[in-house]
Amino acid sequence: MERILFLEGFPEVSRIGETKIGRNVEEILFKDYEGEVQAVKGYNETMNLAQRLGDNGTREMIAEILKDEEAHVDWLETQRELLSRMGLPAYLQYLAGEFSE
Repeated sequence: MERILFLEGFPEVSRIGETKIGRNVEEILFKDYEGEVQAVKGYNETMNLAQRLGDNGTREMIAEILKDEEAHVDWLETQRELLSRMGLPAYLQYLAGEFSE
């Protein structure tokens, strides 16, 4: 929002997309993954637009955010693969160990 205001624009926060909440672990991971993939797509589109408009400041700012989003996609892909290979009980036990350290 700071960047939009700096560029004398008007941020439209009411147009944020629908939040999708899963009802179980597999659904949560799937919906989170879908959201992150959409975010990566949106940030890439924004970077392309900023580059076409010669707005390198916005492009660089979005590039940093994009790196984080791509890391989230990678993490979620790994979690989905682990869940698929381990099964739910072992996966939850694995997660409990990861977050207790």
